[in-house]
Amino acid sequence: MRKSILLIAIFLSCVNISQAQKLDIIPKPVKVEQKEGVFVIPSSVQIVIDKKVQLSSDYIKANLLKNTGINPIVSIGKSHKKNTISFLVDEKMSLPNDGYKLTVTKKGIAVKGKSVNGVLNGFQTLIQICTAKEVKKGTVPFVKIEDYPRFEWRGMMLDCSRQFFDKPTVENYIDWLAAHKMNVFHWHLTDDNGWRVEIKSMPDLTAKGAWRGPGEVLLPSYGSGNKRYGGFYTQKDIKEVVAYASARGISIMPEIEIPGHSRAITASYPEIGCVTTQETKSVQGEVKNVWCVGREENYQILDSIIREFTEMFPFEYIHVAGDEVNRANWEHCPKCKALMEKEGYTDTFQLQNYFFKRVEKIVEKYNRKTAGWNEIMKGGDVSPNTQIFAWQGISYGIESVKKGYSTIMMPGQYLYFDMAQSENERGHRWAAITDTKRAYSFEPVPNDDLTPEQQKLIKGVQGGLWSEYLDRPTRFVEYQSYPRISALSEIGWSKKEDKNWDDFYARLTNSHLQRLANMGIAFRDFPPTALYKNGSITVTPPYAGAVVRYDANGNEPTRQSPLYTNPIQTKEYEQYQFRTFFNEESASPAVKAEKLPVANWNTSKAETVNISENISENVDKNGIWYLTFTPTEDGTANGIIREVSLYENDKLIQTYAEERTLKAKPRLRFVIENYNEKNTYRLDFKVENKEATASSAKVNFNCSPYQEPEVKVTSSMAENPKFPISKLEDYNAETYLRTDVPCVDGDWILYTFTNPVTSSKIDVLTGIPHHPRFIVNDGYVEYSYNGIDFEKGDSFDYGNASIYPKQPVKAVRIMIKGTNNELLMAAQDLRINP
Repeated sequence: MRKSILLIAIFLSCVNISQAQKLDIIPKPVKVEQKEGVFVIPSSVQIVIDKKVQLSSDYIKANLLKNTGINPIVSIGKSHKKNTISFLVDEKMSLPNDGYKLTVTKKGIAVKGKSVNGVLNGFQTLIQICTAKEVKKGTVPFVKIEDYPRFEWRGMMLDCSRQFFDKPTVENYIDWLAAHKMNVFHWHLTDDNGWRVEIKSMPDLTAKGAWRGPGEVLLPSYGSGNKRYGGFYTQKDIKEVVAYASARGISIMPEIEIPGHSRAITASYPEIGCVTTQETKSVQGEVKNVWCVGREENYQILDSIIREFTEMFPFEYIHVAGDEVNRANWEHCPKCKALMEKEGYTDTFQLQNYFFKRVEKIVEKYNRKTAGWNEIMKGGDVSPNTQIFAWQGISYGIESVKKGYSTIMMPGQYLYFDMAQSENERGHRWAAITDTKRAYSFEPVPNDDLTPEQQKLIKGVQGGLWSEYLDRPTRFVEYQSYPRISALSEIGWSKKEDKNWDDFYARLTNSHLQRLANMGIAFRDFPPTALYKNGSITVTPPYAGAVVRYDANGNEPTRQSPLYTNPIQTKEYEQYQFRTFFNEESASPAVKAEKLPVANWNTSKAETVNISENISENVDKNGIWYLTFTPTEDGTANGIIREVSLYENDKLIQTYAEERTLKAKPRLRFVIENYNEKNTYRLDFKVENKEATASSAKVNFNCSPYQEPEVKVTSSMAENPKFPISKLEDYNAETYLRTDVPCVDGDWILYTFTNPVTSSKIDVLTGIPHHPRFIVNDGYVEYSYNGIDFEKGDSFDYGNASIYPKQPVKAVRIMIKGTNNELLMAAQDLRINP
């Protein structure tokens, strides 16, 4: 009998577990115990808020109302009563700081935090439970949660210099960070392109340095165009935002960009910069953007600025940057050279170190600590109280902790969210293509390289969102932030052993994307997968219930496009695009139908792999075809590719004998002119893996959608030898022309075809590929059928223009009508449609 009762009990417990409502909490808590039953929140529920949490009471009340539909009655106190929701501080709890316990029973809901922030973290978990997909609104499942963060620092940086975001936008951003249990907002307030904070002792910093455009001290940049653009936060604004963040458990660390990235201040107060006869450029191409280290008055100015910052920002750290300093400026400055001679310095890194030690003393004078980018470690030691932000890569974080510095890991290769999220999306690419999965894969503590004591110096993680290319489309700041910040929150909070992409993705797509939508975030949804094979396109949605729409005419799908329901029969698969739509604000990027790889390999041996593949099924037309080699993962880009040959009916079409590294992701061009469905095609190549390291890749062979006729390009503008005009003749989308000077009225670029080209549309692109930098703002494109007489086409809109010729075209010309108000101009290959 006892055995039967035991078996029944086990069975019922299994049923309870299997029927437990999914809570889908992000970041994943340390410990969750779920029980059968729910607490129904009374329509006139009382919430008891600890006096220590009183400043957050309005925030708690408003969010409970928004997410449960119930308007609570707030009382301030310490006792938990039946049928109430209590938020209490218990500093004696045996949990790490910011930890909490959340208990839901038939008697009510109790949130106890180790600190005020611990209570707020527990509150965020409660809100997430109330908004889980399977939880009925107004109820909370019985649950017991014990939770605390892995790292004490869980930060996110927003650049408000390149693009100015108004106060409500910043406050929204803070709300969304709080909802993910982030606790530091790094506010990037100054840079070359705008000074955004009122400094009363230096009024021209905002009267002049907060604005760019024609007639301003700062030139237009990053899409601001030929109009006055900018803005700043008053000291009253700053204090209000700091209080707003504090009520949500978030501290704000301000950043002052010094001594480089300082064009906004040197343009407003030129005496702060070096007096030199030779102009040198920073990495971004800026001139005169460095503080003069040898000018003693500058340290008095810095003292005044830092003093006012400390009056606005109570946080213990002030970030003073130190990255990408154009030290060549100092080499030509008499005052800086004199200082070097006086101090016995042999290089300008020592001069940079001198500057930072002076700044550290000023910061410490006002009872604050200094933070800076990893470059400040060069040239000598800095204060042991200074915190290093390792942005250039994981190795810089390792270097920092080995030197004994408190370190925040934010490598651009994983946690810079200005990076593009796929090959065809807008954004930077210098660090990596970084989607949510790649961001989630980052592990902040390198076990193999550090001792346990050194590992303790890694205080946390932080993401960064630089805003160069956030000017458009609307709300792109949200698209670039989420759900990547959702992934970041779990890196910073959850236990290492609990991290699992499939589990995270399930929680994200089942409930959390809807939470993001409820918060009003225009996030990036996940794209579908479209596979073309044997005359049919089959689409796999990114998750259950995802809405996928498509366009069959080469355009990006809209919310009015047809709904994908069944495989599509077609041979014109190149014209199809597919996209996931979540709601009116959130969608995925558009993707095209892809073919399966024609070959692949996977080896960890030191060996030569000979690959021969029949690819007849893949080839279906005449045209220009590109063979691409893409490493399967980051750590598999080893090996050398050689002797790549394509055969048609066993006859060699073309071969590439020279070696190419897989790391370079080779892209090889082939021309197929005699396609016949009865033809056979074979691909042969060798991969040599010289060491016993991982080497794996997928090999794709796809037809270009564009024509590539022989063309000669000339221009009125002088080229940069590293980016010559000949780059406009290679039809490589990643190469481009850079001039050495800004464009002016009357400048031109002429594309002349060897033979006239028949095309329905030719797109003319300026600027750096994927980036609206160095574009043509004022001008138009024209075209000629005979190479002599030209007809006017489109005017340039945000750097791009198109023509629609009715006859074969002999030449295309860019005509520039005015300066682009930038340091130089860039142009790209023509995109010539059939």
